[in-house]
Amino acid sequence: MSGAVLVFGASGFVGRNLVERLTGDGREVFAVTGSGAPVPGARQTVALASVADIGALPGDIVACHVAAYRYDAGRFDLAQSDILLNNNDLTGRILHFCAERKIAELRMASSVAVYEAGLSVMDDARPIDLNAPPFESEAFYAWSKRYAEISAGLYAKRFGVNAVILRLSNPYGPHDSTNPDKAHVAPAFVMKALDANPVFPIRGDPGVERDFTYVGDVAEVFSRTLAWRGRSETFNVCRGETSTLTELAETVMRVAGVDKPIEAGAPGAFGPAKRISTSERVRKELGLSFRTLEDGMKPTIDWYRHAFAR
Repeated sequence: MSGAVLVFGASGFVGRNLVERLTGDGREVFAVTGSGAPVPGARQTVALASVADIGALPGDIVACHVAAYRYDAGRFDLAQSDILLNNNDLTGRILHFCAERKIAELRMASSVAVYEAGLSVMDDARPIDLNAPPFESEAFYAWSKRYAEISAGLYAKRFGVNAVILRLSNPYGPHDSTNPDKAHVAPAFVMKALDANPVFPIRGDPGVERDFTYVGDVAEVFSRTLAWRGRSETFNVCRGETSTLTELAETVMRVAGVDKPIEAGAPGAFGPAKRISTSERVRKELGLSFRTLEDGMKPTIDWYRHAFAR
């Protein structure tokens, strides 16, 4: 398979997995990262601040926007403001670059957090009601993603940048953070299973339900949509099944071969008690299925064990 892809956020969690998937397909990858440090497999890597220096790109190149600001626990008081400021800046720079270089095809990661609070099911077949606020505790992040989706629509109409938007639901897998202070729930649970703590603590309500999606399936969706042309559409990318935090902990420990008592009840801040998303449209469009939580955790835990061994 041939075809060039420009990956913004190529050194991040989703970005690393996407680059591995694309280079495995034989695609030529150009990478844009925060630092400009080389990304394995990429033909060229530049820093976002110097993206204008990337030089001439193939005329049929597809851009993938998977860049995102990573939460910094050391700036807790301003963390939400940091998320809004940095995510909006990233999206603006990337869309402007696509317009400037006349890149007609963009694939962009969004989040199911964009949906209105209180929905029983987050269905990508219906438009978001922008007059209805997202869940309050994640509003800054959710609005940064809403802004990205709205901006992509504007650039599609004004500059012909066709954007396929993929709303991700709790992706997990290799190349995620190994810092517990910066990790989302699934990688944090993997680290809890592998650490020396004799118990497995769960912060907040252990009955909270989320749809955890293996990052390899996310990369597969991005890869399969690269062949599309002239489409500006939005899809949920998720298993379409939820797991409670207790079920997540039990699955992680079972796959890791670890047996720790679960200790629940420590204070913790979470979003809605249950977040259910549909994925029928993307399954039908691309003819794919998503891995079970257990199947996705096997390569994830293997990667973490190798990462900690290094």
